[in-house]
Amino acid sequence: MHLRPERPATPRRRDRMSLVAVLIALAWPALGVAAERPAGEPLPVIPPGTIVDEPTAARFNRVILLAVSRIARGDTESVPLTIRERVPLFTLALLATVVPGREHHPHRLVEIGAGYALPIDGQLTVVSANSPPAQANLDFMGRQVLFENGRNLSALTCVVATDTLQVVDVEAIVWRDGRHADVVMRHFIWVDPTTGECSACVWLLEEDAAGGWRATADRPRWVRPGTREDRAIHVDAGKFFLGIPTREAFALVDLPPGEPIEWSDSLRAIAAAPAYAPADVTRLAAEINASLETLRRRPLVP
Repeated sequence: MHLRPERPATPRRRDRMSLVAVLIALAWPALGVAAERPAGEPLPVIPPGTIVDEPTAARFNRVILLAVSRIARGDTESVPLTIRERVPLFTLALLATVVPGREHHPHRLVEIGAGYALPIDGQLTVVSANSPPAQANLDFMGRQVLFENGRNLSALTCVVATDTLQVVDVEAIVWRDGRHADVVMRHFIWVDPTTGECSACVWLLEEDAAGGWRATADRPRWVRPGTREDRAIHVDAGKFFLGIPTREAFALVDLPPGEPIEWSDSLRAIAAAPAYAPADVTRLAAEINASLETLRRRPLVP
């Protein structure tokens, strides 16, 4: 994954016209700021064989989000049936490693990783995108879809990380106002000091006229720990080239499911920051807290 630049990188445009190459688009206290870790790196790829939703595991023992993509809207018939049938076979897993912490931080967020999972021997299990196990029973097209999904895990970038939270950016295309638009989907993910579960607040960033970044009009979502997402995909046949879909042909219909929170001017400003110094992280957390309180939910900072 690329290092984080001074502002979120414009989503990369992939010009390869292979049908399977675009299928990832069917894919998305105190804070401990003194323990801030290096950022701008790709999220770790979850090792094959990792059982999803295994809270006693040493690594990747908390579920943040599980998403199954489905070609659901727009020019769906333009996508071959063999592809439409195989896209929902794979579950995008966003998992965290949480370990016991210190007195003031009973749970420590060590890492966040991503991978694709399939049912193996009755358990949802992360598999290698390059060489899935025989038990997966994938045909040639299924293997190609999985391979291309795995290649695009590099779209997930860590912006900042501490012992209790991470901010993660995902390059994405969304369906808005009748068109497919390039955005960055930003995830603010934190570990609950009491339960050790990981919640997220998710919002979208778009490029502005000056070449900077701003939050979109879409309200942020508070995403509960362990959320399961039915990820609807919109197809635009106008983005096909010689009958082959480009990356821009597929778009997410919505943010992950959750409860919307209101934008404040101060939250909107800090939400679009290209990078976060320790003081910025504290400010961002405080602004999210204030918005979460309108839901009468547990705040981020007790």
